[in-house]
Amino acid sequence: MLSRASSGLSALFQEAKRAQNHLHHELPYRDYDPIERVFENTHSRGFGFKLSVLGGANDDLIQSLSHLIGDLPQGEKWDYQVQLFGHNRVAHYLEGNKAQLSQRGGICQKMANDDAIYAHYAAQHGFLHRQKNNRFDLRDHDAFFFVSTCEKDPQELLDARLTLETGLAQLGFDLLPVTPEMLLTSVGDILNFDKRQDRPKEKSYNPLEPLNQQALSPDTEALTYRGHIATRHTNDQGKEVQTEIVNMGLSRLPGDYRLYALPEAFSSIRNVSRNITCPYRVTLNFRNEPTGKQNADNDNKIKDLNKTVNSQMALLAPTAEDELKERKGIQKGLLSKEFTIASMVLTVTLFTDKDNQKKDTQAAKESFSNAGLDIIPLKMNQPQSLLSTLPFMMSEGLWQDCKKAGRVRTLKSSNLVNFLPLIMDFCQLKGGVLLPTMRQQISFFNPFTCGSDNQNIALTGGSGAGKSFFVQEMAEVIYAMGGKVWILDKGSSYKKLTLSLGGTYMTHANIFLNPFTHLGSIQNAEFEFVDDDGHAIDPMLEALDNITALFATIASPYAPLTAFQQSVLGDAIVTAWERKGNQAIVDDVRDALIEIAGIDSDRRIKDIAVQLKKFCSDGMYKEVFNKPSMLDPKVEITTLELDGFPPAVLRPVIFALMVSINQQMYLSGSRSTPKLCIIEEAWSLLSGANEQAREFINTGYRTARKFGGAFCTVTQGIEDFFSSEEAKACYNNSDIHIILRQGEGFDKYLSQNPSAFSPYEQRIIKSFDKSSTAGYSCARIKAGGHVTYHRFFASPVKRAMFSTEPKEFEYCENLYKQGMALEDAIEQTSMHFYGKEIEAFNQAIGASS
Repeated sequence: MLSRASSGLSALFQEAKRAQNHLHHELPYRDYDPIERVFENTHSRGFGFKLSVLGGANDDLIQSLSHLIGDLPQGEKWDYQVQLFGHNRVAHYLEGNKAQLSQRGGICQKMANDDAIYAHYAAQHGFLHRQKNNRFDLRDHDAFFFVSTCEKDPQELLDARLTLETGLAQLGFDLLPVTPEMLLTSVGDILNFDKRQDRPKEKSYNPLEPLNQQALSPDTEALTYRGHIATRHTNDQGKEVQTEIVNMGLSRLPGDYRLYALPEAFSSIRNVSRNITCPYRVTLNFRNEPTGKQNADNDNKIKDLNKTVNSQMALLAPTAEDELKERKGIQKGLLSKEFTIASMVLTVTLFTDKDNQKKDTQAAKESFSNAGLDIIPLKMNQPQSLLSTLPFMMSEGLWQDCKKAGRVRTLKSSNLVNFLPLIMDFCQLKGGVLLPTMRQQISFFNPFTCGSDNQNIALTGGSGAGKSFFVQEMAEVIYAMGGKVWILDKGSSYKKLTLSLGGTYMTHANIFLNPFTHLGSIQNAEFEFVDDDGHAIDPMLEALDNITALFATIASPYAPLTAFQQSVLGDAIVTAWERKGNQAIVDDVRDALIEIAGIDSDRRIKDIAVQLKKFCSDGMYKEVFNKPSMLDPKVEITTLELDGFPPAVLRPVIFALMVSINQQMYLSGSRSTPKLCIIEEAWSLLSGANEQAREFINTGYRTARKFGGAFCTVTQGIEDFFSSEEAKACYNNSDIHIILRQGEGFDKYLSQNPSAFSPYEQRIIKSFDKSSTAGYSCARIKAGGHVTYHRFFASPVKRAMFSTEPKEFEYCENLYKQGMALEDAIEQTSMHFYGKEIEAFNQAIGASS
């Protein structure tokens, strides 16, 4: 008994003394020099940059990148690596946006919280929609550029960093030097990937310990299989994480490829079913081959080919002449330094799990194939492929291993740059309407932070485009973020939203628009505004100019006034204001005009007075323009329902509202407060052809901008923006153009304006599905010099709240008229029409949490 116990104890001691290998022993990272910002590895030294991901590329960028690559050191002692990491770690953006949208508390906070819960779910599991077999989630992308060398002279590495840093910065990249914490995090994100991690987490760094011992979880395990590597570790929350890593590589080089097509390989806009369905990392390792050696080798090839082509051997080598022509092109390019010769290894790494490995691998293969790149799983070569994705590993001897495995491809530097994974969709991350791009990059839309020259919006969408949902969401978000919103509606589409948010809903029976009502407040206000050039703005002058333009438009709706008439009209308005102050009415302007006409009865002036008669206190439209304005500057969201106004007075009402709202924008205070006026169904409201009306809109839009405000005009089709001078003025004064699904008129517009959109853009816009069919809306947004394509998703509860379907609207309206609280009426309507969807939605959200 004692003997057996002694034997077992001895075996235990022997096992304890045995050298146990750990994966971190294979990592070369040792130390970091904080002064030179260089990493010391087992056989190499290196540095890295975290780069911003560019939102597009063109041939000029490709050429500039090629020249930059050509300027980097050459030879087998220098290795370069570019990585793009696509992941679902976006919780920090979602929570930041929720905080912004919760400023007002109350229902805004509840809506922000509900939206955030749905977005968190969508990031990990995808949005709920009506298209089978398509996954749309939320992603973000991180890019890195690493350089390593075995060169002994430390100055050469510093010189290379200066060359790279300067060149990338000049090309528009934002750079951040890689720190030890960032390197450890990057390595951990590969070998200790955690799919449940919902936000970036930077590892800590202890300068007293070797870097390689800090990179991984102590219990990390990696099991190699023929087509993947299974890893297991315990995360920082004490939970076990199992991941299957699949490494894929090019089966062949494509014949022709461009950098700006690369994002299509990750997630296709043209074919929504083609996209990578799991987190991924694309790694490009490359070397610059010595130009001198390449020149010599190429010259020898040319000599041999010349002999072949000029001999009878040409009959046996029919492609020799083509190769000779290509070799001479290479000779010319190398001598002129148009390009260099480079070698590369491309690896696509998928982070998946046992249940989804085959599906995710096939999806990645089809997605890349759809973009013109053929990739295959690297069978029996998974460990080497995985190690090649780690920073600095190629300089530790792995390049030669990849060469023996046949993974190294040789090509021109001008072709190499087309594989640099540095391009994705342009995105905005400052908060607003959650509007992921069609490649699922997380992005938000806020007209006041999107970088456009002005914040005015021209939005168009046909029937079934989800236009009402989109605009209501934008209005709610601007309001929730502390902004002010005015909505000129026709059809009660915004009634539920306005009343739910505690706003004011006005109909034609209580819309009065005397433009003098708030002039006293403007004159006495102490707000200071400056324009974009820093010059002080005189609000009274702006207000009087607007009123003059309004009176000119309503007095002469079909022909513009002369410069003389405009000047006299302005004098009359000032006279009316000086005499009566904010009690002035249209009659006072008319009387001032008659006085100015004098005994000579100047017909030019008298005509204006006569034309104002129907808007005076004894005219047919006496109440609209003479009763004090009911717009309250203290109300944060106001909807003005225009149904009920006679068609003849509708356009003057619109213009008077623009004047009044511009005044409200000033009285709302700071220019930094977002202020948005939405004009719905603008195609039916702005239908005149008056040059004077066009100039009035120009003036109104400019004034709004000076006070930190913006107008959003909404039409059913893009052709509506070119059907009248007023509508065209709205479009031309808007730096933000939003196009949702278009109707039949789009083809006619394209035939008349063939250069308005490229064939590629036309194809995408025409592919936008009906929101009722797809379960989401699609949008093309042009703002701040960028064109992006987006999807807008709404939960079933919000779809019910924003719905303008006649049956749903009538059902909710009847409940409200019967005395039910609006919030309860909306909830009951939701359950009546969307009960099954809401139940399924709540079950999905609950199951995920």
